[in-house]
Order: sequence, then C-alpha cells, then structure tokens
Amino acid sequence: MKKLFVLAILLLSFAVVLPVQTVDAGGKVTIALRGEPPTMDPNKVSNYVGTMVWRWAYGTLLNVRTSDGKKEGWLAPSWKKKSDKEVIFKLRKGVKFSDGSKFTCANVKFGLERIKASKRQAYFFRPTKGVECIDDYTARWLNHKADNGIYVQLTRLGHPMSLKIKELGLKGRKLAAYVSRNTHGTGPYTLVSSDWQKNQKMVFRINPLWWNNKAWPNRPDTVVLRRIKDAAVRTKAIQAGDVDIVMGILPQFIPQLEKDPNTKIKAIPAVRIMFMSFFTKNGGPFADERVRRAANLAIDAEKIRKTLLGGRADLFGQMYHPWNYSGYDPNRKPWHGYNPAKSKALLKEAGYGKGFKMELIATNGRYPADKQTCEASAGYLKAVGIDATCNAQIFPLYKKSHRAYNGGKKKNNKYKGVAAFYMGYGNGAGNPGNIARGTGGTGPWSGTKIKELNDAIDDAALESDPAKQHKKFVKVTSLFKKHTVYKVFFKIHDVFGMRSNIEWRPRHDEVLYPWEITKK
Repeated sequence: MKKLFVLAILLLSFAVVLPVQTVDAGGKVTIALRGEPPTMDPNKVSNYVGTMVWRWAYGTLLNVRTSDGKKEGWLAPSWKKKSDKEVIFKLRKGVKFSDGSKFTCANVKFGLERIKASKRQAYFFRPTKGVECIDDYTARWLNHKADNGIYVQLTRLGHPMSLKIKELGLKGRKLAAYVSRNTHGTGPYTLVSSDWQKNQKMVFRINPLWWNNKAWPNRPDTVVLRRIKDAAVRTKAIQAGDVDIVMGILPQFIPQLEKDPNTKIKAIPAVRIMFMSFFTKNGGPFADERVRRAANLAIDAEKIRKTLLGGRADLFGQMYHPWNYSGYDPNRKPWHGYNPAKSKALLKEAGYGKGFKMELIATNGRYPADKQTCEASAGYLKAVGIDATCNAQIFPLYKKSHRAYNGGKKKNNKYKGVAAFYMGYGNGAGNPGNIARGTGGTGPWSGTKIKELNDAIDDAALESDPAKQHKKFVKVTSLFKKHTVYKVFFKIHDVFGMRSNIEWRPRHDEVLYPWEITKK
C-alpha cells in the first residue's frame, strides 16, 4: 500500500511539471521601454517605438541582420532593380497571416495603399507611385522618381496587411479603432488585445503560424512590454527582477547594475547622434554664421563625452552614421573643435562682443546625460560672454518649446527670443535624405532655412547613381559644416540592462526584436 502511495505521488508530480515545460518552453520575457506604440496599426503613423514593436506582429519585405547590419530578404527573399522607377520583388511562398489567410502580392499592394492614404507614413513614401501584381508572388514596385532609399525603408515600414480586415464589416473610425488594437500580421507574435493596458503594459503571444518558426525555436512564448518612463524606476525594476531587459540605461545607473550579480550591462555603438542647433528663421544673433561658429567653438564636446557620458560615445563629425545607405564618410574628422579664444573673437567681429541672452532647450532623461550636457554647454557659453540658460524639459514640453521658437511664436508682439536646442537624431533606417532634411533642411527638427542647403539635399536624394549620390551627400555634410548649421557632439552608445539569465545581442539601430532573445 505504501509503494502504491509513493507511485501515485510521483505520477502526480510528473503530471504537474511536464505540461509546463511543453507549453511554455520559451518562457516569458518582460521588456521595459520608456514608451509604447500609440497604435498597433503599422500603416498609419510615424513613431519611434512603433517602428520597433510593429515588427513583433507584422513582417516587412526586407530585414536588417543583427549580426552585421546588412540587408536581407524577409517576406521578399529576392529583389531586382529594373530601372530608376521600377523594382521587382519576389515574394516568399507559404507565408500565412496570424488570422490564417495567405500572404500574396495583394497584401503588399493593400498595405501600401493604406500607407499612401495616411497623413504621416505617406511622407516616407513620397517617391512611390504604387504596386502592381504580376502574379501572386511577384510585385512590381513603381516610383515617380529615383529612390535608392526604398530598400532601407522597407526594412522598417511598408508592412503588408491582411485582407481579412476588409471582411469585418467595419468602416471609418470603428475599423481604425479595431486595427489599432488587433494585429493581423505575418510576424512572430500577436497582440493580446484584452491585456493592453494603455501607458502601462502590452502582452504578445507566440504566433504558431509564423513562417520562420524553425529558425527561432527557443524564442519567448510570451513577451510583455512595460512602459516605464522614468530611467531610475526602470533600473530598479530590473534589479528587482520585475523586468528582464531594459533599453536605455543612463550613465549614472550603470555602476550599480555592473556590481549586481543578477544583472549585466551590454553596450553597442549605435545610430543616434547628439547635436546642438540654432533657431535662425526669425533673425537674431544666430542668423549670423559667425555667431553660430562662436557657439560651436565655445563648447568642449570631448570633455563632456569623457566625463558626463563616461566615454560611452564617439566624438563625431557628421550627421550620417555608418549604416546609412549613402553619405557616411569614415575619414571625416570631428566637427568644429574647442577654441574659446577664437569664439570670443568671432563674437566681437559679429558685433556681439558684450554677448547676449539666450535659452538652450534640451530634453531631460530622454538621452544619456542630456540635462547635464545642456547645463555644461550653457556654462561653456557663459565663459565666452553668451548669457545662456539651460532649460531641460520632459519631451512633450521640449517639443512645444521647439515649435514655439521655430515657428516664431510671438509674445507681446515680439518673437519668443534667442535660442538653441540640444537633441539626438537617430534614423535607424539609414536614409541620409531624411536625416539631412530633418536636422538642417525643411524637416520639423531643423531650425534653419538656407536655400543652398535645401537644393543640395534634394539634388542628392534624387540622384539615381549610387556613387554620384554618395559624393553629393558628402557635399551636403560639408555645406552643413561651412554654414555651421549645428554643432555635432558625439554618436552615443546604446546601453542595455538585462538579467543574468538572458542571452541576447543588442542591435545598432535602436530596435529590439524579442524573437532573438533566449531566457535560460
């Protein structure tokens, strides 16, 4: 009787343990980010976090390998450029959406049509005319004009969409609301809509229909995205074991994670470049090129890099990173150096020998040592006679201040004032035209309006010959430096914190793909 009792206990223990190993072999991984996507509809808006998280549930035609940063086929295993205005994509056969429907060229065409009808994402596909389906697995991509950047764009955007959403019987806002919270993609995960607590957490479950399941058999079965805005709280969460990976560990928290036996740090040189630029569209001291040069020479970026960022950045001399498809020059030296004596001389030459008052706006906690760099820069500017005040704010307030200065918003019939701004620009897709427009051309983050620059950017972006295009984008950088559009500080390293039982290789392009994670 005693032997039977022991046998029964053993059988019961196996009955409890074995199913857990079978059902949850990949385990659950919790990732902490400072934000979350505003929507899970991948065809509508432009959003930094969304660009990363949409890939969790939706596939793209092309992909960038984590190992070497090179492009590879994804939903389109191969492609061929037929002319400046035509590319043929051969699509992967046997792919299914998470709703069970078949992936064909019609889904590529449908996804692009939704993008072109949007207000935000359509901007990135301005040169694109449309998609024609030669057959179910051959797509003809047509452009209005040459666009060598379409290939990098299709590693992050242009997600094909399931035609099933047309059969839901929903229209207008009801359809938009549904697609924003329910995923119909070809990606490795599906969103658990009922578990999405806005601004708190999102839950993703493994997609058993994913075409690439065999390549990633040990990926997590469940991925939880927790939005934790405060960097200190994110650090405490990983030390407490509440999360497994934290993206964006700030310099002041690195030592404590390195000392903790349960956590580890991984850092990688990344794409985001920190710079200071000037509001010049409405006149004022910074409309004078000499004053902009003086501000450049007043600040010791190398000392800031070594001290405030602990060396986890690379002094840089351009706004193009090594993964741009064109324009990056590995031989370019760092930007204007540190020379306070020359800075004072230029201010005097420009008629500002007695200085002037200005505000330097920056983010607070968004980038490594952003507030501290703002404060240090203001101190350097004061040392040459410019009465600078640092105003570091949370990102939503920073955006409002930037728009107010850039738009010439008036206060008591006067423009808001003299100002510069410190921020980071990444563009993980590696499109030099978007970077140039965004930081020094006609883009939303540019504080200048110089016709020579805008013409040079457009000329480079529309060049179809890759070798000639590269030379033209290199020239754009030279013009930015000549006109001192901004001060380039450094290209930062992305620093990740993770639990010691996590195996994962960070990427250079500010994205995190959970199917590449293994939890021991």
